[in-house]
Amino acid sequence: MNSTKPNCISIIIPVYNEQNRISKTLTTLTDYLSKQEYVWEIVIVNDGSQDDTLKEVELFSKDSRIRLIDLPHSGKGTAIKEGMLSAYGEIRIMCDADMAMPVRHISDFISEIKHKNHDVVIGSRQIYGSKRFNESNFRHLIGRIYNFWIKFFLIADYLDTQCGFKAFTEDSANQIFPLQQLKGFGFDVEILVIANLKELKTKELPIEWYHNEESKVNPVMDSIRMFLDTIKIKIAIYKGKYNH
Repeated sequence: MNSTKPNCISIIIPVYNEQNRISKTLTTLTDYLSKQEYVWEIVIVNDGSQDDTLKEVELFSKDSRIRLIDLPHSGKGTAIKEGMLSAYGEIRIMCDADMAMPVRHISDFISEIKHKNHDVVIGSRQIYGSKRFNESNFRHLIGRIYNFWIKFFLIADYLDTQCGFKAFTEDSANQIFPLQQLKGFGFDVEILVIANLKELKTKELPIEWYHNEESKVNPVMDSIRMFLDTIKIKIAIYKGKYNH
């Protein structure tokens, strides 16, 4: 874990074969963040990309506020965990590489933590006030079935556990992520389970979300893997793995 920089906001972005999207995302983020009054950093965590993702990120390397962590391929969960625990920010926000959420919502996440004292803020595509664009009915149906399963089997508190945009205070990140065990997409549910067990104050925040056709999530195969991950989480709860 790194020392915290006062009034710093960290944006953590996991990347895997994102050569076609990461430059646009970084340009959008740096343009937005440079207009803000707070100190900021962007932490890119490369999950063993096999394309030219690293070359694209290196184009931004002259800016010391953009850091790269290069890992062997392990999974999105591992990349997020490493980024969260390596960040300097008092507030740490995880974002997907396709930036499917309008960048202006970053201010909403920060406000919920700074002014309403939430420990964890979860971007939600399902709560009242949210809007979803360009998503197929099939993909949406699979997501709702998975969320119903989560409510029945693990936690009933959230309408959308899988949105890739979530914010944490430094303290909540340091409570949650050292206990995270899952490496794949199922980690989203795991970190919310841990947050609940730690009795952290959480909030679902309605966002606009634009589905990208280049999404690397396979709605069928990844859902099966995530269903299996929920069983692993249940076993971990039973064994007290999250009680440290």
